[in-house]
Amino acid sequence: MRPGVSESMAGSSARQAADGLAAGSGKAYDVHSADLVLHGRLVRARGLINNGNMCFMNAILQPLVHCVPFYSFFKALALNTGHNFRNTTPLTDAVLLFLNEFDEVQAGQPDLRQAQDAFAPEYVYDALRSRKKIDSIKGRQEDAEEFLGFLLDGLHEELVRVDRAVEVASVVSTKGVESSPSHSGAAPSDGLNSNGDYMNGTGETDTWFEVGKKNRTLVTRNTDAQTSPISRIFGGRMRSVVKSGGSKDSATLEPFQSLPLDIAPGHVRTIEDALVNLTAPETLEGFTSSARGGTRVEATKQNYIESLPPVLILHLKRFIYDSVGGTQKLHKHVGYSSTLKIRPDILSPPSRTLYKSVEYTLFAIVYHHGRFAAGGHYTCDVLRQNGEWLHIDDDEISATSLDEVARDRRDRQPYMLFFVHSDKR
Repeated sequence: MRPGVSESMAGSSARQAADGLAAGSGKAYDVHSADLVLHGRLVRARGLINNGNMCFMNAILQPLVHCVPFYSFFKALALNTGHNFRNTTPLTDAVLLFLNEFDEVQAGQPDLRQAQDAFAPEYVYDALRSRKKIDSIKGRQEDAEEFLGFLLDGLHEELVRVDRAVEVASVVSTKGVESSPSHSGAAPSDGLNSNGDYMNGTGETDTWFEVGKKNRTLVTRNTDAQTSPISRIFGGRMRSVVKSGGSKDSATLEPFQSLPLDIAPGHVRTIEDALVNLTAPETLEGFTSSARGGTRVEATKQNYIESLPPVLILHLKRFIYDSVGGTQKLHKHVGYSSTLKIRPDILSPPSRTLYKSVEYTLFAIVYHHGRFAAGGHYTCDVLRQNGEWLHIDDDEISATSLDEVARDRRDRQPYMLFFVHSDKR
């Protein structure tokens, strides 16, 4: 494997698994077979109608249209399945229907985005509500980052359930087989369950010892999982290391699909600063040691990035709680550019040998407009496969530039940044 690219980044073609079920079509389709290295197709832009406080959804769906691994997987799935809202994968069906609304620009054809009428993809929201992912009243303003989490979690759960159903069918139909097909070729930490945990069929947690520098042992805990195309596209891992006097260091591997970054500290002026700040050691107050009979000891915790996904989503924590004024919006500008190079010092020591040179390309930004945390408005910028940047405000689409995308603006603040691994474009 080439240094700097994780197993998940290497593409799923090397990780064959059991056949997945087509969504209601009766066909067989391998949900693990879509190659994440597919070159992107030029998609004709379309606006999305806002029928009342639905800007949070529109601003998230547009970047997913222009996310090459995500779009490529679902278009491949669409070729092998039919959508049916009465089947067991309503959210997957809704996303297939949504992406089918967008035409691809063929060679020699004019790129006439003005000829395309805007439409309302409320069936995606309704599918999430049907899965009880969203409990609020329709028409109420939602948080865009939270909506993205609900959407990706729901898609992951449906695709895992489809894959498990095929494994069971395979065992039942195969005479003399005592065990189901295994996904053991996948890293045990790939995949999220509905609680955001890495899980296997029993939900068991793996614990093992690592030997680090100076032959010091480290107790490491991780929860096994089944994978899905969603977890392989967006899923990364954090390593949280706790050090305390008189005890072995312990590490916990935890999943993420969007990486929250604290931008409040004064020294955080760029995205790179925020990523370094993510790994700053913190003192744990009131920490007790079982090795010392439950007495309080000095302890510190430090976070590192353990593994990187093909699509890295950075969530800037703009909404902070103040004991006097409640939740406030942080309007601070945080600098970023069209490329993001991952520094080795923000990676966990075991991962630094694998990720020697990793670079990401910016392809979408979700903005929050407004002075306050409550309410406001969401828009987005997206990078098309022909290198054109577009600003999308619900059903209004306008051309923009990288300079405009990256500059400090008072009317809107970047809330989420979408990067794709440079080898994936």
